[in-house]
Amino acid sequence: MSFQNPWWTDRVKIYHDEHVSKISSLKPRFVIPPPEGNLLVMGPRQVGKTTFIKTTIMSILERGVKPTEVFFFSCDSLKDKDDLVSLLSQYRSLVNSEGGFIFLDEVTFVRDWNVGLLHLFNAGYLRNSTIYVTGSTSLYLRRETLPGRPLNKVMMYPLNFRLFFDTFFRRLNVNTASLFDVKGFYSNALRLVPYIAELNRALMEYLRKGGFLATNYVEGDPLPPLYEIYKDAVLSDLAKLGRDERTFREVVEKIIESYGSRISENTVAKRTSIGSHNTVSSYLNLAEDLFVLRIFRKVEGNRVNNKSFKKVYFIDPFIYRVMKRYTKGVGALDESDMPHVVEGVVGEHLAREYERIGYTFFKGGKEVDFVVRNLGIEVKWGSGNLKDLRMEKGYVLTLDEVGGNGEKVMLPVSIFLYLASSDRVFYGR
Repeated sequence: MSFQNPWWTDRVKIYHDEHVSKISSLKPRFVIPPPEGNLLVMGPRQVGKTTFIKTTIMSILERGVKPTEVFFFSCDSLKDKDDLVSLLSQYRSLVNSEGGFIFLDEVTFVRDWNVGLLHLFNAGYLRNSTIYVTGSTSLYLRRETLPGRPLNKVMMYPLNFRLFFDTFFRRLNVNTASLFDVKGFYSNALRLVPYIAELNRALMEYLRKGGFLATNYVEGDPLPPLYEIYKDAVLSDLAKLGRDERTFREVVEKIIESYGSRISENTVAKRTSIGSHNTVSSYLNLAEDLFVLRIFRKVEGNRVNNKSFKKVYFIDPFIYRVMKRYTKGVGALDESDMPHVVEGVVGEHLAREYERIGYTFFKGGKEVDFVVRNLGIEVKWGSGNLKDLRMEKGYVLTLDEVGGNGEKVMLPVSIFLYLASSDRVFYGR
């Protein structure tokens, strides 16, 4: 217990922590201000949740809080709620019987952790305390986590393109715009046209490095030094859940092969050794719960068709590269990859900002890449035409073309992503 909390004996030891010292030495320094209240912070492995916790601890100690009132524990070694209850009971009885700050990292793999935490709330062990817990899977969060207790659930994703540009390039004085006001969005977009060369250069960098902080602090290509770390993080979580790596690999390989196209569980099952479409479906849902990928379903009017074909993208372009190397042996982005990877980036950005994002498909082969309510987004990457959008209202996204016609406009992908994204790190759901 004390090994994970060296500041109990000397508060300046927080600056020796590997996460704190690394982020403090980097330029630019990216420190995330914590939201208020008790938090459950969800997000993919290696996204920076532990760094967020450690820099928050640093800020708390710098405010003069008594060091023993700040408790951190990485929960990878805990098996179930009994271990968790025992741990916090010991902390309260041996170290600090008063209130304070409690940080439980990667708690969601502890069996029935929420039941144990609720017991501690009810028993008074967490009185006058602020609780932060983190996790890398949303698998157990489909039901209420702590009934009657405030625990705000937030998602922490890799940096979106706006934050990426603001952090590693420069901040532009243009606010996030609503997609549904197409004319207003287009008007704001025109203000960014003078920066198109810089925005496009940044987008190419984003496609190569993604939005993970660690990948962007590596000189050159981050895949060679970080591939094993990111791959093993996913496979480790898979093993903890008792799932078969070979099945996971086959599913991922078919996603890579059909990237940007509609797929069905039946097709994947028939083209692999898996055999069962139910098994394929369970692994797709699992990968989404582990924040590896995002599934987009067909939208028909105001209804989501869960039985129709799906479009599946990885939540970050760097994860695409990791999974491509994992299944194909090479993680380089070929020219043929670019349109589909860009399409996935657009879809991910939309899904973070808006509810019920899907795609639609009309008879005769007419598809709209993404649909948000009555608005469509078609991603062409190279060149495009307003006629490419088979809806009355929306956007056609290209590399560098600009044009407008009332409720249908054409914009560069980089400008669209910058305007459509917020500057927040945490997303509530």
